[in-house]
This record gives sequence, C-alpha cells and structure tokens, in this order.
Amino acid sequence: MKIDDLICSRGQNTTPWRIFRPKVNKKDYGVLWIQGWSSSMDSHREGVERMAEVTGITFATLDYAGHGLSSVSVDDSTRKQQHEETLNVYDELKSLGYKNIIVIGGSYGGYMTALLTGERDVHTAVLRAPANYPDDEFELPYTQTLRSNNYEEYVKSKDHDAMLTNSMATRAIENYDGFVYVLEHELDEVVPAKVPRHYFKAAKHGNYLIIPNTKHSPKLMANPQVHFEYIEHVVVAIIKAAI
Repeated sequence: MKIDDLICSRGQNTTPWRIFRPKVNKKDYGVLWIQGWSSSMDSHREGVERMAEVTGITFATLDYAGHGLSSVSVDDSTRKQQHEETLNVYDELKSLGYKNIIVIGGSYGGYMTALLTGERDVHTAVLRAPANYPDDEFELPYTQTLRSNNYEEYVKSKDHDAMLTNSMATRAIENYDGFVYVLEHELDEVVPAKVPRHYFKAAKHGNYLIIPNTKHSPKLMANPQVHFEYIEHVVVAIIKAAI
C-alpha cells in the first residue's frame, strides 16, 4: 500500500488530501471517502487503508475547511467552500486517470456526497447516516449558522419537511441517474430517520440498508470497533457490487 499526503490547490482553495494506492494500482475505479462534521482524514486513516487493501481499489480522503489539517478555521468555513473542495479532490482523482469514482460519505459527508452528484459524473453514491441542511446558510460562515448560534433550534429544524424535500442536496439526488445506497444507523440520535429515508425516496435507483444497533457516532459507543468493522464490511460489499 502506497499512501501519499498531498495538497490540492484549485481556485482559492488549498486542501490537504490523502491517497491510498494498493500495490496493483488499477484505475478503472476509485473511491472518494468523505468524513463527517468535526472528523478528519487522520481519524479515518486505519479504516480507509483496510478497505483499500481488501477491495484493491484506490481511496482518497480530504480535510476540507475547518477540519483536520486544513488551514481554515471552522468559524470561517462555509459549506460552499467545503463543497468546492470536495469537487476539487474528485477532479484530482479524475486527472490522475481514475475512470469511475464511487463517492462514500458519512453524516455531513453524506450531505456533501449528495451535493457532488449534482455536479459530477459520480459512478455510485453511498450516503451513510446522511445529514441535510437548509440552502439559505450555504454561503454563511459557520459562526453565522443556526447550529453555531442556537443548537437547540438547529436540532428542531432537522424535522422540517420543507428543508428535507427541497434542499440542494435532495434535488441533486432526485436528478442523479446513478445508483444510491442509503445507510441508516438504527439507533441514530443525531440524524432523524426521516432524513436518510427521504434521500432514498428521492433516488431514481438505489438500495436502503440499516446498520443495526448503532448510534450516529460509533466511536462514542461501548466496543466501537465492533460497529466500525460491521460498517466496513457493508461498505466493502457495496463497493464490490458497484464495480
């Protein structure tokens, strides 16, 4: 396994990203792995390396604005910038010759994955415990968002049907012709079940899977490795089915 830490500089964005290349580096497929809010590519390194090894497929991860190795503070970050950075790393993979990109995102990364399907030719989209957000905050710095200023109201807003049915993310999935896998965490206490279920309802083609006995963030549970191993097993199976 060859692992390289790189910098993607496109437009006004400078984004740390990492590529995991198995010994036999075929370029028919690649995977872009997008982690959730406040997570980092370092915290996903071991799991991503295992999945790249098992599947024999190149994986890429990134630290978008406000996360991990990014030089941008979370307070100054915007969803628009993070979306642009995700697009840029997707384009980097394409420029390296990877023909078909499978995009897999968890939580906030699931939201970013949904947005990406609206602007790039994603081979397969995997949304795990995916979040969703109102469009009117897309260009606002984090400090000006409802989540930052009134977390209690932000939690309540997750049940607003208007946001779930008419956001950029759900519209992107509605217009996406590829296959969408939606994974719900059975015990998710952060993302209401109606959020992943609506993504699945919006998809033209797809499959809905439930990760049993798992909260939104397995790392906060007893024996988290058991849950991570199950998720990795499911993800590997999806990748093998997609290629």
